[in-house]
Amino acid sequence: MKIKSRMAGLAFWFCISSQCVADQTSSAQTVSIEPSALLEQSSAIIQDYVKAGWFSGNLLIANERGQKVLKSYGYANKAAGIKNQACTRFNIGSIAKIYTAVLVLQYIESGELTLDTTLAEAGLDLDPVIAKKVTIGHLLKHQAGFSDIFVPEYMDNPLKYDTLDKKVALLRNKPLLFEPGTDRRYSNYGYILLGAALESLSGKTFGTLLHDNIFVPVQAKTASLHRLEGDTCQSERYVFNLEQRQERTEFREVSGPDGGIEATVDDVLQFFRVLFFTDRLLVRRASSFTWYFGDKPHFGAYGGGTGVSAAVDVLRNKKLVIVSLANSDELVAERISNRIVALANNTESMPFALPAKHFVYQQYQTLGNEGFKARFAELYKQHGYTSFMGKAINEAGLSLARAGKGEPALTIVGYLGHFYPTAPQAFDSLAYVYYLNGDEANAKREFERALSFKADFNSDYHATNYGLRDVKE
Repeated sequence: MKIKSRMAGLAFWFCISSQCVADQTSSAQTVSIEPSALLEQSSAIIQDYVKAGWFSGNLLIANERGQKVLKSYGYANKAAGIKNQACTRFNIGSIAKIYTAVLVLQYIESGELTLDTTLAEAGLDLDPVIAKKVTIGHLLKHQAGFSDIFVPEYMDNPLKYDTLDKKVALLRNKPLLFEPGTDRRYSNYGYILLGAALESLSGKTFGTLLHDNIFVPVQAKTASLHRLEGDTCQSERYVFNLEQRQERTEFREVSGPDGGIEATVDDVLQFFRVLFFTDRLLVRRASSFTWYFGDKPHFGAYGGGTGVSAAVDVLRNKKLVIVSLANSDELVAERISNRIVALANNTESMPFALPAKHFVYQQYQTLGNEGFKARFAELYKQHGYTSFMGKAINEAGLSLARAGKGEPALTIVGYLGHFYPTAPQAFDSLAYVYYLNGDEANAKREFERALSFKADFNSDYHATNYGLRDVKE
């Protein structure tokens, strides 16, 4: 059992339920679609999420003829009464990785890098053995073997890591999870390394490279690597909580090559329109472009985190781009966009459903303690949820714990021990809830139970394993 349950970062939840680069086949023939007609047909789909109090954001649909339609929902700043509008800037999460990949491909086309350039050759200060066998191509395709940046040290204070050097240092001496090129494991850390390599090679900051090599050529109007605090067109961020209300969050990370560009739907459209439907203004070689982006009819890129959800779907055969950016979370932009894609392709899509952790909380309230233990696993499947059940239970419990609701949090996270009685992660999560409740004695007791199943286990949440054992590299 592997429970992924820390507070989502700007890029963390990108690819939990889908791939970073989603090339999908489609049986639909090449046809032109009028954006306004598709938006009208999608109205009921969008309203599912609006009425649930889940979606707040902008949706833009455009075709190759320059026809486009934009519609706004919800508020950019609820306290100030500022609605989302055409100028609203949203965080696009890990969709920023596509921008980073384009920058890298540009340097490959100029001859300053190759796909086979090693990290040692790129001048990165990593373990020499690792640096000599991991290549730029491995990083681009998430095949390097690095774990991710969301270790307890990082999550304790993300804003502390305000340079790429500081982020690189976090995992500098950590072993690889597999030999480079033999497997695929999504890693934000890999794209941080790509950004560091670009900075080392160019002598420029990553933000400057973005501006000069992408934002200027595509004529993006307000896109940047950072928020414009105080600007009426800068969206605030809202968590879709377990009571199905949007709650403002102050959680922040320092944006970088792995995620966090701030942009309007128009700026994002312009980037993808130029990238896919012009004469290679950004990536000139067809071979370079196809190596990374593939050649199938559908290309999708998705991103998200705390108070962030973003989706771009490019239907190449229909010359259509759908951009959905939200300042609410739980992958809401991706869910809406994917259903609109299905509508455009005349294929079936998954019906509306609340996030899995919300279903956990609903059933906890409905079934009671013994009923939950007896029936929840069956109900989870019956209602069409296919993601790992332990993750959903864990997320529900930790959401309550972070909201200061310690008792129900302990109960819900405690169900992990019922369903997965030999998994150390179950008791690590319970230890963390006790820790958040200020009960260090019970936190240590539960982590000792985790260690009883795996003696060298490291906590997913506590940087020093609650003082019970040294952290192993």
